[in-house]
Amino acid sequence: MADVESTQPTTNGSENPPVEDGDDAETNEILLMKQRVEEMEREANKLRELQAAAEQASNSADESGGGQEAEDDKSLADTRSVYVGNVDYGATPEEIQGHFQACGTINRVTILCDKFTGHPKGYAYVEFSEPEHIDAAVALDNSLFRGRLIKVTAKRTNIPGFGRGRGRGRPGYRGGYRGYSGYSPYTRPRGRFASTAARASASTSATTASYPFSKTALLPTPSSQPTPALRDGKGIMRHLQESLYSPGKAEMIKTLFSRRSPKQLRVGSIISITSDQAPTVFNGVLIAIRRRGPDTSIRVRNILQRTGVEVQFFVNSPGLKEIKLLKPPPKGRMRRAKLFYLRDSPEKMSMLAAGKH
Repeated sequence: MADVESTQPTTNGSENPPVEDGDDAETNEILLMKQRVEEMEREANKLRELQAAAEQASNSADESGGGQEAEDDKSLADTRSVYVGNVDYGATPEEIQGHFQACGTINRVTILCDKFTGHPKGYAYVEFSEPEHIDAAVALDNSLFRGRLIKVTAKRTNIPGFGRGRGRGRPGYRGGYRGYSGYSPYTRPRGRFASTAARASASTSATTASYPFSKTALLPTPSSQPTPALRDGKGIMRHLQESLYSPGKAEMIKTLFSRRSPKQLRVGSIISITSDQAPTVFNGVLIAIRRRGPDTSIRVRNILQRTGVEVQFFVNSPGLKEIKLLKPPPKGRMRRAKLFYLRDSPEKMSMLAAGKH
């Protein structure tokens, strides 16, 4: 009896396992569904691998040249952009674009806002299509936009970390105590030695250094003789003193405020002042006199509606018309009229307020 070798087909993982025909139709359907699910899983795994490879390739390309290209694009955009300061908080990009529309084609208008509140910060950036439009935009500096004078300058490219210091004081200085450097005998001299060294250095520099100014400068020659106007007594101060006074005011100042006049007003007198402005007539006690030539002024006090009022009048003012003496001070002179009428004789101030002198 010859041996008959039974050959069975080998099944690989990639090939579908054979489906045996059986009597049960449900078993065959389940096996077919399992085969389809395995095929779908294998295709999904292949798609994931291809997608991961594509993402890795794009990331490597961005790391190699994408960052530099972004920086270059930003620098180019800065070269054709302007900074606009003092912008109204209610301004819109359309209004800013309309303000700079005559300068050239505008690519973008950026209004900076606070990241916490979302409110505008008051400045914006305008990017043009060409760098040649920057000069026309800068010409709009100090122009009126929504009732404000805006500031327009060329935008500068920010360098990360430039100009930032870690400590207080000058930029780049970190602050803190640097330690004691110790005594050094070769320091700057002080006291008498310092003055001697300074004089010695000044003398040597004066002998060696050249004359720093131009020798062709036109210097005015000093006049030894006085001018005819000064000889005649027509100096500037005399001219002002003669021209600032009107004839009536000059006579009033000479009569009432000159120390040599027998009719001069003294502190403590009761006077009446008539002027064009309110109050048109003011009666009160003369508290102080300020003699300053054309700026001569007086201060008068009275009680109005139970309130002490002090008014200062300038004698040379066009509004002041007349000063009349109603009653001289007691005993001819009073040094502290304000204290006398407020403390010692308050009833006199009440009488003045009532119009009784």
